Amino acid sequence: MSRGVWDFLFAGWSLPLRRRLVGPLEVRLLTAGDLDALLAFASERLVVSPGFLRRQLRERWGLQDAERRGAAAGAFDAQGRIHGFAWVDSYRQEGLQLEGVWVRSLVVAPRVRRMGVATELLECLMEEARRQGQSHVFADVDDDNTASLRTFERLAFRRADATLTQQANEAWDATGRSKRLVVVERTL
Repeated sequence: MSRGVWDFLFAGWSLPLRRRLVGPLEVRLLTAGDLDALLAFASERLVVSPGFLRRQLRERWGLQDAERRGAAAGAFDAQGRIHGFAWVDSYRQEGLQLEGVWVRSLVVAPRVRRMGVATELLECLMEEARRQGQSHVFADVDDDNTASLRTFERLAFRRADATLTQQANEAWDATGRSKRLVVVERTL
């Protein structure tokens, strides 16, 4: 499908139709029981390995409140399918020397874009980060991803100082990533 046709089908005019076709969505933290739904969504939308997601859900995100580190949230339809996914966690697991918790991924299926799913996912994760004692949440966004930057800005994320932005870009450059990132942060 060409980009023009794609944009037409998922433009604002189609919101009422898409809402009706998808039905209500429940945004909540993922549990260990959500593994199959997460892996199905990941196979279509994420560039993260199934093994990584399985390990994270079992060892970090899917634990009981007192033991949970980081968190993942999903937007579920009535059949239990995920239409949006995001997670917050520390970059220290990958050896990046960046403090705090970061929005590590925010992916919304095209059929539910512009329906507030990204906002609900981020609000759910910020609430959990606050519960875990975090005072800030950070995110690094590709500098050309204006839609994501607008979403974060609507949720009171502000551009981080130049030092942190430079640290994040240098940390990612060392891993072979060459795309420039904008770092945003929010006080909880």
